[in-house]
Amino acid sequence: MISLKSNLTLIEIEDLYLKLQSEKPIDIRLPEHLKQGGSFGITSAIIQFIATWSRSDNKNRLFPYSQNAGVVSYAKLLHQPHGLITCYMAPNILDSKGNVLRKSEVLAQAASYIEAMQTSKLRETMNGRGAILACFAGARNEFLIPLYERPDMQGLRGIRDFELLTQRLINCCAPSTLRRLPETHIQTISLLIRELFENTNDHATTDEYGQEYCWDYPNIRSIIAKYIAFNPNDAGSINALSVAPHHMFYQKALLDYTATKIIDFLEVTVIDSGPGIAKRWLSHVNPNASAEDIPIDLEEKLVRDAFELGKTTKNISGTGIGLDTVIKSLVKLKALLRLRTGRLCLYQSFSGNSKQVFAPSHWLNNRKELPRTVGTSFSILIPLSSKK
Repeated sequence: MISLKSNLTLIEIEDLYLKLQSEKPIDIRLPEHLKQGGSFGITSAIIQFIATWSRSDNKNRLFPYSQNAGVVSYAKLLHQPHGLITCYMAPNILDSKGNVLRKSEVLAQAASYIEAMQTSKLRETMNGRGAILACFAGARNEFLIPLYERPDMQGLRGIRDFELLTQRLINCCAPSTLRRLPETHIQTISLLIRELFENTNDHATTDEYGQEYCWDYPNIRSIIAKYIAFNPNDAGSINALSVAPHHMFYQKALLDYTATKIIDFLEVTVIDSGPGIAKRWLSHVNPNASAEDIPIDLEEKLVRDAFELGKTTKNISGTGIGLDTVIKSLVKLKALLRLRTGRLCLYQSFSGNSKQVFAPSHWLNNRKELPRTVGTSFSILIPLSSKK
């Protein structure tokens, strides 16, 4: 059995992928909470690992840490983004006594959280200083009202609605900061969120062959917002600097906001369990090729191509804008981007970078090629303000 800890690191999560190569079904347990809510990128990394695990064998089983019997053993886990999505993705759910539970009955305990998503009561969607909006393929309320014009249609809401949504998300994470943010800052964040989610909505609701995902073949697309504080006098905050890409970004933030203050950050994650960027692009440019067989350098080129102005995989006329708008927004926000898709994990800091280009580095220089993961995760760390 794989038992995930509450203080997992990104490297430890990547190492867990090796265990998925087993030819036997794999049992797994998840913590009911993450230490300090999870540092940057942790929540999305767990979700992607779980999505990959769920598709590796239809006999895989999910167990709780709780010793309670029945569906109640998952009550606390469901109030965490990684827990809610895992209970939806898991092929089989059991309690601590080994009793098989019906997925619908387990998820029924999260009805109030889903209702909170529908009604924009975002503080109630998860524990901690954050919020989640999750769309579950095949669910009756798949098209959440804050994201879509109508609950039965796939048309996204306009930019003004996303500005209001962004204000609500920031208010869940850092209410005191929201009052000090200039309107242009909120507009830029909302544009970033909408552009990323629109891309996810267009390219991750079907597999690379254009087949729609359904309840029997679970697929999620989600926006997660979370508050992260950096205090240069706190040991926990300093430990976050052990991850090299974080180190340079936090150091730059300290120079910008001075080392005598606590810096507020907004972590925004847009994640899906679709085919991933490279698979989607490959099916567009070379439908007869398999992403499993291409070299890692070609996979990286496919991902980079997705960010170029004028490129698109949509089956419509016109040139599209790719993800170019995302890069422009990241530059304005002086943000840090973590992109995990396929066999790649790419980082880029846009702090102090006026060049509006996508020029990321590999997360691990000595591990350019990582185990293949399901879907795509954009995790973005945005400095908001500082306080004494």
